[in-house]
Amino acid sequence: MEKSQLRIQDLLSFGYLYLLVLGIIRDSLYYGLLDVNIILYSSVTDILFSPLAYLVEEPWLTAIFVIAVYWAFNQARFHKKHKEKRWYRRWFDVEKREERFAKPTLVQPELVFVALLITSMLLGTGLGRGIGMTNKMKNQKFKYNDSLEFVDGEKQEVTVIGQNSLYIFYVMEDQAQVSISPINGVIKRIELNRK
Repeated sequence: MEKSQLRIQDLLSFGYLYLLVLGIIRDSLYYGLLDVNIILYSSVTDILFSPLAYLVEEPWLTAIFVIAVYWAFNQARFHKKHKEKRWYRRWFDVEKREERFAKPTLVQPELVFVALLITSMLLGTGLGRGIGMTNKMKNQKFKYNDSLEFVDGEKQEVTVIGQNSLYIFYVMEDQAQVSISPINGVIKRIELNRK
C-alpha cells in the first residue's frame, strides 16, 4: 500500500514539474515573439503558479487535461469491465492488453500520450498566440478597449497582452512594441474590456 502511494506521489510531483517547465517554455515562446524576456519580469511565485494559471485561464484546456488524465489512469479498469464485450474485442487486441495490464508500470503508453497532448496544447497556444499578437502589432489591428490609470492621474487606452504579479504588458495606440509597467506604485487601476 505504501509503495503505490509513493508511486502516485512521485507521479504527481513529476507531473507538476513537467507542467511547470512547459509553462515557462510557453511564456517564453509567447513573450519572446513579442521581444520580451518574460523570465526577467517574473517572480518565483509567478513561475510556480503558472501551470495553475493556465488551467484556470483556459477552461477548455482544463477539461481536456482532466479527461485525458482520467482516461489514462482508468484504462485497466475500463479493460476489465469491457473485455468480454464484442465491440471491445473488435477495437482492441484483448490478449495484448490483458498482458500489459497484468504487469502495471509507472509509465504507461496512455500517460505518454497525455504528456504529448498537453505539450502540444500548451506550446501550440503559446506559439500561436505569440504569432497572432505579433501580426496584430505590426498591422495595428488592435481594439484599444483596455484602460490603464496611472498613479499620477494619467489615463491611457491600451490593449493589455499579459500581466503577472509585478508587471503589466500592453500595447499603446500607434505603437509597434510592447510597453511594460510595474503595477505597484505606478498603476492605480486596470480596466479590461474583453468583449
